[in-house]
Amino acid sequence: MDDYHTEDEGNHGNDDTRCFILSTLASQGRSKVNCVLCDEQLLVFDRYPLVDGTFFLSPRQHAKNCIEVKVEGRTQFLTVVCMSCLAGVPGHCIICRYCNQTWDGSSLVMGTMYSYDIFAAMPCCTERIKCNSCYKPILHPSQRLNFFSDYSHMVPCPHCRTLDTHFVKPLGYCYTRLPPTRSLQMRP
Repeated sequence: MDDYHTEDEGNHGNDDTRCFILSTLASQGRSKVNCVLCDEQLLVFDRYPLVDGTFFLSPRQHAKNCIEVKVEGRTQFLTVVCMSCLAGVPGHCIICRYCNQTWDGSSLVMGTMYSYDIFAAMPCCTERIKCNSCYKPILHPSQRLNFFSDYSHMVPCPHCRTLDTHFVKPLGYCYTRLPPTRSLQMRP
């Protein structure tokens, strides 16, 4: 499965993506999915938009309700984030535990799927680019990888040589939920 450049596909999405999601969910006997951040249950539709949020594939199982799939011989996990969490509405905001930056998924296309971990693809601080083994930075803080999907791939640490998906961190390690009152103050 290639990276899905959903920005180029318009609001209708891609039929291969739709078939992949629907057949995966059908094989699990599921017509609903849960948001990985707030656990809200979302209906899955058979046409675009597939869900009131967005799907993505991650090499890490962020929650027990993420669905294991095989893509190009690699184990991935089909994961979903609801529209409220993507937009950061009050009570659904998350912030980085290290730099306090609010995560913002509002630019992501609703109702389709990204073939990479959307949280890994948007590192906000040095903590997010550290090796999972020796905890030294994999990249220089000003350096960025060429493609969003590169952040979900196995890479060797330049310091300890450990091969891992270093940029894909457990969500609880990176983020904490912002209290609703604080999120109201931060919104324009």
